[in-house]
This record gives sequence, C-alpha cells and structure tokens, in this order.
Amino acid sequence: MTEEPAVHLIWATVGEVPAVEGWLTDREAEVYRGLSFSRRAADWRLGRWVAKGAVAAALDRDAAERRGIEVLASPGGAPVARVVEPGSEVHVAVSLSHCGGLGFAAATHGRLRLGCDVEAIEPRSEEFVRDYFTADEQRWILAAGADASFRANLLWSAKESALKALGEGLRMDTRSVEVEAVAPPGDSPDAWRPLAVEAPGGTSFPGLWRTEEGRVWTVVAERPFRLA
Repeated sequence: MTEEPAVHLIWATVGEVPAVEGWLTDREAEVYRGLSFSRRAADWRLGRWVAKGAVAAALDRDAAERRGIEVLASPGGAPVARVVEPGSEVHVAVSLSHCGGLGFAAATHGRLRLGCDVEAIEPRSEEFVRDYFTADEQRWILAAGADASFRANLLWSAKESALKALGEGLRMDTRSVEVEAVAPPGDSPDAWRPLAVEAPGGTSFPGLWRTEEGRVWTVVAERPFRLA
C-alpha cells in the first residue's frame, strides 16, 4: 500500500516576518523590489516567508535555511518552489494563501496537486451564494439559517483550495468544482475535519478543514494525505 504523503502547514502574521530581506533569493528580491511601493508587497513577503517555511519542513530542513529555497510564480500565477542548489532535482509541491495580514502555506515532498486557503468568516449575501455555488451547495448553505454565512465561507475556501490544486485559481468557474462532503464541526471546531471536493473529469480532492480565531482553513490534495 502506498504511504499517504505528509503535508506540512505553516502560518504567520505580517508582524512575524523579519524586516531584513536576506532570506530572499536574488530573483525573489528583484520581484520584491518591483512591488515595494505596492499594497501587495507585504502580502507577497508574507507569502514567501510561510511558503519557504512549509517547503523547508517538507524537506526536513531547518527553517532558517529559507534563502536556499526559492518560491516564484509560474506563468499562471501559482507558486513554484525549488531548492537553490546546483544540479538539484528535488520536487516539492507548495500552495499559499493570505487573509487579513495572516499567511498560510502547505507543502509536501514530491509531485502532488495541492491547494490551501484561509478565509475570514464574514457575512455572505444570498446573491453571492447564487452566483458562485452549485444548486446542491446553495441548498446546503441556505438550510443552515443563521449559520449560512459560515457554510458559505467554508465551501468558498474549499473551492479555492481545489482550484489552486488544479492550477487554475479563480480563472476557473467556481461552480465547476463542487464540495460534496463536509464533516460537522463537533465539539472541537479548531480540530481538522474531513471534506471532499469533486472536480471536472471525475477527479476527487480529499481535504481537511478547521476554524480558528474567526477564520476557516482548508487544504486539499489529489489523493489522501496526512498532516505532518
């Protein structure tokens, strides 16, 4: 039996990212300088900090070695990580997300379609639900009454994670992926609980979700995995 891949999760706030950019590679520093006067700059640095930390954990490396790991955007915008060593052929999958000054990243050693997301639990209108969710998802959300916005944010986050795993992000219609199963929160809502997302072509993405400090967190992959 094939062992389930270990997925490593890292999160941090903007205030936890060192001000000194010595942990960026030369190419990353060049990208950052181009963003220095943009509101995106802080989120970009935060994303690289958590992504490099998750990749280091997945490769069993000291997180202090962040400069030896490079995370740049692919032509489609998805993060791609590589080890900065001559002749290195190390493969690692990474995904990242931002939410209100918090960065969240997931990484695993090897080739695996992987996606993660974190969202603030905030009010969502019925119009939003109609526009971005399938008919079955709409029924499940609206059946919750006062908890409808929570369910909408949970499903939205799961969709974001799945679309990232597909390498498409929000370029793809959010209704093309459907959240099919969500375990109830139970007595410990901050514990990780299973979910599943159905994607085009009959692909199913198993995943996990939890809530903490007013946010919902999700992570999915193309096959069953375990959290390291």
